[in-house]
Amino acid sequence: MSFAAKLSDYFLLIGDTVFCAPNFVTHIYSKVTALKPSPWVLLEFSNVGLIGKLFHSRDLPALAHFLLLFHKEKPLDKLILHFRTLLVQENPILCRPFLFYHRSSRPTFDGKEDTVVQKKNPYGPSNPPASVFTDMNLSGAHFPWEAYALDESFFWTNDIRPGNHLTVVLNHPARLSRVQVMTGSIVEGKFALSKGQVQLGYDPQGMPQDCASSELLGWLVEGQMDREIPQESASYPVSCVRLVVKARQAGGLMIRHIYLWEKDATEEKKDQGRW
Repeated sequence: MSFAAKLSDYFLLIGDTVFCAPNFVTHIYSKVTALKPSPWVLLEFSNVGLIGKLFHSRDLPALAHFLLLFHKEKPLDKLILHFRTLLVQENPILCRPFLFYHRSSRPTFDGKEDTVVQKKNPYGPSNPPASVFTDMNLSGAHFPWEAYALDESFFWTNDIRPGNHLTVVLNHPARLSRVQVMTGSIVEGKFALSKGQVQLGYDPQGMPQDCASSELLGWLVEGQMDREIPQESASYPVSCVRLVVKARQAGGLMIRHIYLWEKDATEEKKDQGRW
């Protein structure tokens, strides 16, 4: 940071293993231009750790010295936020939509279909490999597969209409035991889906793929749904999980995540034993 102090007007802290949204420099430039009349110390283009933090380069020597002095007292991301308050920016400036996310691996995507393959977590949702389709507007900064990723990323869209959907089509049908869908911001619950439902689909067909039949799993309540799949439904392999919009909604929609739990092999043996 000390070295970079005289290289440019601004300094962007990104880090490695980070996925950057397309045209992120243009987005940042537009935001900085819009904020020129107002003083600021730190702009945050991500809500995760140390990534996506923008500073004035003139502040870097003081920031570097501050971090060197106190790095044993607090984590660096906490120190940076404290440094912001010391320079009299009391409130954070979160610049949405966010442009940077931690990625263990970057999935490939083409248009409105995204293929996601990720590691399973034995203590949480497994989210088996799948493709994600939507007919909602794409913002250019957040993509449909981000709603299915097992990290802090999310899908952002706007001006949704009844019938719009985001559909996860599994690469291979799976027996699911639980489905969780979360929309809206974590802290304030803004941009949640006001009226929507989740459907389970069977018998994949067509291109782009869809499911020939479906059944209602449940309605979202205050933008959320966390539902155990009934035993009679869990015995059938699911090919599609679809979030469907049921009412027009002005403004933005944040689909924070769609989490799937596969039925454990030991559970299946128990079920077979009961029969």
